[in-house]
Amino acid sequence: MTSIFDFDTLIEPATAEEVQAKYFAILGAVGVTTTQWSPGSVLRTYISGTSILVASLSEVMALMTRSGYLEFSEGDWLTTVAHYVYGVDRNLATYATGKLTLVNAGGALYTLGPGDLIVRCPVNNKTYRNEAAFTLNPLATLTDVAIIAIEAGADSTAATGEINELVTSLLNVTVTNPNPVVGDDIEGDPELRDRCYSKLGSLSPFGPWDAYRYAAVNATRADGSNCGVTRTQNDRDGYGNQWTYVATDSGGVPGTVGDLNTDLGIVDDAIQRKAAPLCVTAHTVSANEVTVDITYEVWMYNTASYTPAQAIEVIYDALVAMFAALPIGGAAITPGAPGYVYRDAILSEIDASIPEIFHLQVTAPGADVLLAIGDVPVLGAVTGVVHPVPPTEGFGG
Repeated sequence: MTSIFDFDTLIEPATAEEVQAKYFAILGAVGVTTTQWSPGSVLRTYISGTSILVASLSEVMALMTRSGYLEFSEGDWLTTVAHYVYGVDRNLATYATGKLTLVNAGGALYTLGPGDLIVRCPVNNKTYRNEAAFTLNPLATLTDVAIIAIEAGADSTAATGEINELVTSLLNVTVTNPNPVVGDDIEGDPELRDRCYSKLGSLSPFGPWDAYRYAAVNATRADGSNCGVTRTQNDRDGYGNQWTYVATDSGGVPGTVGDLNTDLGIVDDAIQRKAAPLCVTAHTVSANEVTVDITYEVWMYNTASYTPAQAIEVIYDALVAMFAALPIGGAAITPGAPGYVYRDAILSEIDASIPEIFHLQVTAPGADVLLAIGDVPVLGAVTGVVHPVPPTEGFGG
């Protein structure tokens, strides 16, 4: 049976030009001669203005139609359909968090309250504050000073060692971050759709694997913020035991199962209450972090809009995004086969990040990185060298 309506016309708005053409086509069909109407005449102006209004209404109607379908709705419309149809709320941007190491090479004693210390990353020009009070004794080193970005979003992400400037004056004190500090932008449309689709699995009393994923990625803390789980992997032994390995964009999930004051405890509680049927013993495990260090060297035309330092930052951001999306257990060529972080994928990500790159070498890792069940790849130290090279004669001409 042929549909009366073309679905594409329901989700794509008509332009003012298309509406105006339809007006004249209808007038011609009923015998009205419009070819002699001069430009600027009352009737032509009326039809032109009306076409603009109808096109605007068509745009609203198309957006409303798209919002009725998870696959086609976007932006705020998708946020609305996710909330009211699937009961899933879009995750907001997060503030990058991490740890600092402070080294006091002088004889002063520093006691600072929460937020008193401000540090800066010169690479992204973002600043961070300490989350809790601390005391830095003379000639002492203080590790694990928790910090949080002042601005939310992925732009506040900093690689290992990049946070090395003190905005707060502390004489003879140096600062660094021993590990990456990662923030996330507001949840994208594809990720929100994925969580909505997994909601369907949670409605089954038989506990399909999607139900475990849904419970994990939607687990929230007491203050309503999401625990940040973005990746899951399921495994079972055939004797009623189900393991759910969970990870965030940046690695494993901190905490302890059974402790509802920790993220892992909250995620496990959500799985036990919302996913695991009575006949299954569910185990929630933070994915085992496997650090992958990357060393590369690229040659790019100096006609690019990036300096070498900027190019290194662009490549780093691309690698951060790549590793955030890699599945727990790695990528497997065939179902059931071992998973890897493929070296070719790293080369492709670097090469695609800047179009002007014409030669690339990756010396670490030297081969594909094998991952076991429950292993999550984490981006380690990234060491890059960029060679700007003038184009050959006649390039671009």
